[in-house]
Amino acid sequence: MDARDLLRAQFAWVHQLLEGTMSDCSQETADHRDEGWAISPISAIYAHVGMTQDGIVHGLVQGRPTLLESEGWDAKLGLEAAGPRDASSWADKRFDLATVRDYLAAVQAATDAFLADAEDEVLQRSMETPMGEQRVIDMLANVGVVHVASHWGEIAALRGVQGEKGLPF
Repeated sequence: MDARDLLRAQFAWVHQLLEGTMSDCSQETADHRDEGWAISPISAIYAHVGMTQDGIVHGLVQGRPTLLESEGWDAKLGLEAAGPRDASSWADKRFDLATVRDYLAAVQAATDAFLADAEDEVLQRSMETPMGEQRVIDMLANVGVVHVASHWGEIAALRGVQGEKGLPF
């Protein structure tokens, strides 16, 4: 197994875990936000996972429009404009889980297709990122996979504090 195969497997695994956590999550649970919480509701975090992966893989790495923009997911998700998650603007935002699930599936499929076909020169290229200069493959592993995993845990915890089973196992 080479680094590309490992990265593809990591993305697939972390998305499988995320989807396992979200598979029986109700819209009511996903939209819940208690008074005083300094965190977005599950549905907004779930959407953020897809938008960030989309932005990294398509926008930052490939320099292409995101699926959010190019395939009309912004309108389907009820967004006026694509942009980073901002706690002040997302605190009260709710997203339809079925639509987010479909968007995340499209993002993950596009990510896997990109990784399957990416030339070594592309993956080894150094680029400036919000965290400094990194090789593309390192940024996808460090930011892409870890980002999904971090929010998966966040979602599981938010389900747990609502009295539900958070992790899918």
